[in-house]
Amino acid sequence: MEYTVQAGDCILSLASRYGFFWQTLWNGNPALQALRKNPNVLMPGDVVVIPDKTIKQLPRATDQRHAFVKKGARAKFRLIVERFNIPLANRYYILRIGADVFNGTTDSTGLLEQSIDPQATEGHLQLPGDDLECDLQLGHLDPIEETTGVQHRLQNLGFYFGDLDGADTDDLHAAIADFQTSVGLDATGELDDHTRQTLFLMQDQVHPQSKPEGPAAAEQGGGSDPLPALEPEIDPEADAAELARFLSLDD
Repeated sequence: MEYTVQAGDCILSLASRYGFFWQTLWNGNPALQALRKNPNVLMPGDVVVIPDKTIKQLPRATDQRHAFVKKGARAKFRLIVERFNIPLANRYYILRIGADVFNGTTDSTGLLEQSIDPQATEGHLQLPGDDLECDLQLGHLDPIEETTGVQHRLQNLGFYFGDLDGADTDDLHAAIADFQTSVGLDATGELDDHTRQTLFLMQDQVHPQSKPEGPAAAEQGGGSDPLPALEPEIDPEADAAELARFLSLDD
């Protein structure tokens, strides 16, 4: 059968819904692989081919009790919290995903990780010590090649406040220029290939942070090292894959 992607869908959530490993579903859609590259960032309207299930038979002795273990898939939720390009490191957080509640501490890069239900579509994050909280939508980020994907990433990073409608507006170009300035690019307001790649790395990848030194570090706000050319990170294990994008929180 063919399934039309809706907002909130990704390959992992669809694989969980229809009873497949995510690799099986992803590898069975080579045209979609070529188009989207990342199984966790699909576009509403994309078509996913759902294959027929095959029946696996296992020989077992009769008149005996046998235990079978169903292999399930969990999603790895990964998120970076930062303010003005400075990671909120070693901060206590409370994360609610569906009915599940997690708590822990971000690492030195502001990163938090949790294993969550792959079909979860929303959540809520709190950092009580920093008086920060936000709602989360899982699987709702469009590909970076789409204008809506650019708008959403700029919004997550605190540069864009308009509608996520794919429109080429003055507000969008102003947000692009502000982003370019923040990462040391020429503030043209145009989305050239280098700007798009830098936006992808800042939003979708764990990026290295330079660490300001001295008593004025907090006031100076630090900066970021040159960004490496990273590929989308997909967990190699069969039972986990990255589901959520990174997020920046600004005052």
